[in-house]
Amino acid sequence: MIPPPKPKPDRGRGPALPVSSCDCEHCRAACLNSPGWFTPEQIAPLARHLGLTVEETFAKHLAVGVTGMPDGTQRHGVMPHKYRDGKKPGSVWTLAEVAQAGRCIFFDRGKCTIYPVRPHECARMIHGRADEAVRLRRSIVARWTDKALAPFAKLTGRRLLGSGPGGRSR
Repeated sequence: MIPPPKPKPDRGRGPALPVSSCDCEHCRAACLNSPGWFTPEQIAPLARHLGLTVEETFAKHLAVGVTGMPDGTQRHGVMPHKYRDGKKPGSVWTLAEVAQAGRCIFFDRGKCTIYPVRPHECARMIHGRADEAVRLRRSIVARWTDKALAPFAKLTGRRLLGSGPGGRSR
């Protein structure tokens, strides 16, 4: 029997959480309620995996979400679209909409259909530690600079709020 690969540490900013490979009830519940978020550098590989352009991927499968940061500001980031209330992929979600449950667009028949390129947050699923989960989400959103969000601002026709230069909150 071949042992499973060792978890890879998160080399980005924020908590150094290992990549997890879990199929537990808690992880599946997250897919049905609140999809994990991508980092900016994950979008192009996701598009290649799907055989689409970044623009097509966004229009068919992604959304812009917002989260509250420790300084009281709100920042945008990109997440999988979640099915609920007739909202369409390629939309911008408010804080209240992000907080409401909805199934991840990539979760089908109990499985993640993009598992090899799943969102950064999904790959570092935190079980039962809400404070760490909040820190992880905020560290992901901090990576979404104005420059990284620019293509999505153009696609949505909306002003999106990213972190300042170097990923720092303004």
